[in-house]
Formats: sequence, structure tokens, C-alpha cells
Amino acid sequence: MCRSRAEAEGLTLLVADNTTGYFGVSHNPQVSKSKPYRAQVKRGGKLVHLGQFATAEEAALCIARSPEGQA
Repeated sequence: MCRSRAEAEGLTLLVADNTTGYFGVSHNPQVSKSKPYRAQVKRGGKLVHLGQFATAEEAALCIARSPEGQA
């Protein structure tokens, strides 16, 4: 579903060789059982937390919508 939303918006989900499969997305179920995926990017040399999400794809979509994801 998120992939089709990304395509509809003309965005690309950035894949990575990590446990979630997406750039900037990490999995931490200890922080939140309902939203265990965290999206974060580096902006101006600082790590910026974009939010917690229920799925890795939702987190990747958030990153794709960010200026860093579109660069």
C-alpha cells in the first residue's frame, strides 16, 4: 500500500542493506509496540527524528517525502 502511495506521489522508497530494508529506518519494539519503526535523517550534520511508525514502509514513505529523501 505504501509503495503505491509513493508511486502516486512520484516518490521512491530508498532501500538499504539493513534489517528494515529502508534507508533511515530502524526497528525498536522496546520503544513502542504499536509503532516500532523510527524514521530519521541527517540534516545540517545533525540527526533529525521524523517519527515513529507502525510499518517500515510507512517510515520509508516519510523519509521519501523529506527534502533528504528527494535529494
